[in-house]
Amino acid sequence: MNISDAPEPDEEEPRDAAAMLDLMRAQQERVTRQMAAEVPLILAAWGVAWLVGFGLLWMIDGAKPAFSVPLPVAVVLFIVLMVGALVATALFGIRSGRGIRASADAAFTGAVYGWAWTIAFIAMFVFGTALIRNGMPPELSNIYYPTASSLLVGLLYFVGGGIWRAKPLLWLGGWFIVVALVAPFFGYPTNYLVFALAGGGVFLAGAVAGWLWVRR
Repeated sequence: MNISDAPEPDEEEPRDAAAMLDLMRAQQERVTRQMAAEVPLILAAWGVAWLVGFGLLWMIDGAKPAFSVPLPVAVVLFIVLMVGALVATALFGIRSGRGIRASADAAFTGAVYGWAWTIAFIAMFVFGTALIRNGMPPELSNIYYPTASSLLVGLLYFVGGGIWRAKPLLWLGGWFIVVALVAPFFGYPTNYLVFALAGGGVFLAGAVAGWLWVRR
């Protein structure tokens, strides 16, 4: 072969670098879309849980005298819906991560963040129980528990958005913090309706937006 026919090194190296960069971007896009494919389902599960669950709690006293839901029925259904959303989150989360190998640092961060949710909500319920044992009336507990839950959700989403540089999580977290601060001013039982519409509604809106993005 004539030496003059050989490719120039200066011409080939930029092409190889550009091809490698395109490949890396394509792989990153594939992984992102694979993980995001389950997000609309997770958001939809939480949207239904908040909309129906808090709606049922509002209907204990908020829909009187025309209609009301018995307290035990509303509470049991609320718990079932929230547990169902948690189970759906775990199952869809596991499915979205199949075939994706995370680094040790990423796995550690994810594990700590996951445990932070569990620890935060256990602490909230223990603190609420202590307040009740020290004289907090039922009317005030109806303000404390949903407000504290929404505040924790907002803060944890906000922190998650900072960790993974995910702006949608930042916006979602900020929204739930605002809802948590505004709803108590409506008093019981209207605060439950605020959580149902403002909380469940934004989850469902996020599910629709996520579904449209994944199908794009």
